Amino acid sequence: MDSSDNPAPAGAPAPPPPRVFDWSLIPLAEGNEDSIVLQASRRMQREPALLFTTAYLLVSALGLWCSYWFYRGFGISILDYLQASDFLVAGVRDPVYIALLLLGVLLVLLVTWPETLRLRNPETAARLKDRNRLWRLLLGRSVFTSWEATRMRPLTAMTVAVTLFMAVAAAGYVSQRGNDIRDRRAGDAVTVHLIGDVTALPGQARLLGTSSAFVFLWWPAQRRAEAVPIAAVRRVQAAGIRRGAVPTPPARTAR
Repeated sequence: MDSSDNPAPAGAPAPPPPRVFDWSLIPLAEGNEDSIVLQASRRMQREPALLFTTAYLLVSALGLWCSYWFYRGFGISILDYLQASDFLVAGVRDPVYIALLLLGVLLVLLVTWPETLRLRNPETAARLKDRNRLWRLLLGRSVFTSWEATRMRPLTAMTVAVTLFMAVAAAGYVSQRGNDIRDRRAGDAVTVHLIGDVTALPGQARLLGTSSAFVFLWWPAQRRAEAVPIAAVRRVQAAGIRRGAVPTPPARTAR
């Protein structure tokens, strides 16, 4: 009779159920107790006001960074024209920045997913690596899927990676948008009326943006950019729309 057929003695604890494989993308917090990011997040949980201050600074930095790279292609030193109230607005005007942030977080999570699976399922990962080479490649240690080479805690390294991705991607996005405007493939065509002038300025400009004190224009014909004080502008009108035009009433159908 096989010993495995003997029933378990009375009162013996039942064997633990098999552990379900955890496929989560979220990295473990264990081992990151001294991470700067984890400590900062816990501090913000205790002091919510610090969270809003940090978010304000980050959004302001993003707005400054993107504004610099966008107007740099037009030869405008944008930092000389912005005021403190313009910093926060510059970072939230374009929803593409939010998409870039989400894309950066997703890419970092996907790249480090094998390391997360190995840490969340150590016993199962060890068995899978012994089965075939594919599992060894997926769940094995690698400089491409681990943050050990950075000598930083995983959460800190992931935050740095997302920040660098945001900086590079946002700069590339606004630079390409500026190139499209200069090549006449994009941009809002406008006519500009200055205070004291009877007619609008000759030609059509491309509206680059505004601040609390200036309107930034690009004149394709002259290939030049211009910062016009808002106090000198009477009206900026979209091209192709005649002021005071009466819309044609819809035709009535006969009954």
